[in-house]
Amino acid sequence: MVNSKGKGSQFERDICVKLSKWITKGEKIDCLWRSAMSGGRATVKKGLVRQAGDITAVAPEGHVLTNAFYLELKHLKSISLDSLLTGKGDLINIWNKTVIESTKYDRIPVLIFKRNHHPTCFCTTYKGVQKLQSHKVVCIKSLTTGMQIMKFDDLMKEAFSL
Repeated sequence: MVNSKGKGSQFERDICVKLSKWITKGEKIDCLWRSAMSGGRATVKKGLVRQAGDITAVAPEGHVLTNAFYLELKHLKSISLDSLLTGKGDLINIWNKTVIESTKYDRIPVLIFKRNHHPTCFCTTYKGVQKLQSHKVVCIKSLTTGMQIMKFDDLMKEAFSL
């Protein structure tokens, strides 16, 4: 039996390494790391800290990403894209919470999620796609949520630019 907390923590570490490599063109793996209390530090301090979301910059190179985006990460046994059609479910609830939290810090929302045995997804808004200057085809555009979803690995193949 897999420990879900351990699975989520490992997912966050893996994403931090991949994002660090992406923003430094493969030169560094440690610009970003899991936030203290997995983002809970900002909640406890009522937004009085710069650290917000599940990922924080631990080196100057990481600030370009964390100053612009509020990053929420989830690795779940099951999360359905059907939520985008029904307007209900875990994905919509997590996205709505991410959007609310991102506005508290004046950052663009990003939700990176993985469902067991499926590719990792990168979700942001149209503004986020524009900011990243992404040219990858967005898999899904949800008109009701403003969410745009693409494969995380496809985004990582693009040159980072902000």
